[in-house]
Amino acid sequence: MRTKYQIIKIGDDNAFYPDLLRVLIKHITELGLREDAIIEINEANFSTEYKANAPAFCLYFGSPDSDYKNLDIVDILIRDATLILPVVSNLEVFNAQIPEKLRGINGFELASANNIEQLASNVLEGLSLLRVARRLFISYKRDESSAVAIQLFEQLEKNGFDVFLDTHSIRPSEPFQDELWHRMADTDVIVLLNTPGFLNSHWTTQELAKANSMSIGILQLIWPTHKLERDAEISIPYYLEDSNFGNNLFAEPNSYLTPETIAEVVSQVESLRARSLASRQDNIITEFIASSTRVGKKADLQPDKLIVIKQPDDKELIFIPTVGVPQALTYNQSHELVEKIKSKDVVGAYLIYDHRNIREKWLNHLKWLDDYLPIKTVKIVEAESWLQKI
Repeated sequence: MRTKYQIIKIGDDNAFYPDLLRVLIKHITELGLREDAIIEINEANFSTEYKANAPAFCLYFGSPDSDYKNLDIVDILIRDATLILPVVSNLEVFNAQIPEKLRGINGFELASANNIEQLASNVLEGLSLLRVARRLFISYKRDESSAVAIQLFEQLEKNGFDVFLDTHSIRPSEPFQDELWHRMADTDVIVLLNTPGFLNSHWTTQELAKANSMSIGILQLIWPTHKLERDAEISIPYYLEDSNFGNNLFAEPNSYLTPETIAEVVSQVESLRARSLASRQDNIITEFIASSTRVGKKADLQPDKLIVIKQPDDKELIFIPTVGVPQALTYNQSHELVEKIKSKDVVGAYLIYDHRNIREKWLNHLKWLDDYLPIKTVKIVEAESWLQKI
């Protein structure tokens, strides 16, 4: 892979950085890229390795004693419009730890190992390896875990997730069940509060079945005295104990988790997110390539997970596997991706997506966008018949 993703580390040394790098490499391999798809750049090799025209994300680690390093590199990165994330140990001392030219950028607080997964997600989003939308769905039984559900809703919102919680997220006049399935189709991870009576509810049983059919990653918080539900394709169990609950009480609807447990749950969610999205994208890729094979068209999967079909005149059609609901931002990012990676031989670019469980009003909107935008959409279930016509 000639063009590499550049992780630029400048500023102070940071004790968490080696662990962060390991987490990044783990997620990059989960996303289907080789470990050598990324290159680590620092002050020692910046002048020889940094490429302004390649994807890059810079972490500037703040200085506790205001000894600001690598300001010359900062100037170059600002000139090149490279994404820079100031990282500090405490946001309350942000201005003291970060040089003035970076103080207008929202910083990140790396206070403990629990923050590493979220920081890794921010880097992957900045490199366009993870979608910027951070959507999460909480599945729970109201009469057994409402207090914990609200706790998680509030903390995950603070951590930058767009969290779906039925009591908070469906506006008046919206069709409840249609909106619930639509939001699940567009989620990255489901946090399932696995209480003893979870599967006694018709709706929670349906939610688990839908998540499994869509290969969405599930983090199961398993209540003490209960067991893992195995009806999920990608599921990480998190066994709760009495000590994870305030006052060691877990059997009441208003039981709540300790702050330390909430922080660990958020870290687990961040860890599962890349794996879940990669699995769903791979399902779309596999289904599309199988469809192209059945109609006698050769589809080549590129290292960046674009799919290319060459026409008889050597012109190329580009297909971009898309997880969740295609949005205007998805169209724009896909167009930029095609422009950067491919040449003038491209004669068409298409988002491939799974339309199942997406609301009809959104499908009509996507159909309307197809008439006006250079990037078009193809439903994965219609890919085979569509490919026969081109």
